[in-house]
Amino acid sequence: MEKPQTTTISVRVDENVKREVEVLFEDMGMNISTAINMFFRQSILEGAIPFQPRAKKHKSIPLKERLKYYHGDYKTEECDTGEPVGREVF
Repeated sequence: MEKPQTTTISVRVDENVKREVEVLFEDMGMNISTAINMFFRQSILEGAIPFQPRAKKHKSIPLKERLKYYHGDYKTEECDTGEPVGREVF
């Protein structure tokens, strides 16, 4: 059986991130190259990135602001703070 042909990829990564991920993957019994190959193969199988990327910090929109865009049957009640209370819409 013929050995698959490989190629080299060069990627710039923060030095601290590289060290942390090397330790993590070593604890899992693999190196960075194996982990990247797993990521690539899983991406091919799923036809997508195999996880959902998310923003580092989710921008929170106050309920009062979200309600401006809600067009359903919504009744507000006043609480001690004078702010409307009710179910979340987003």
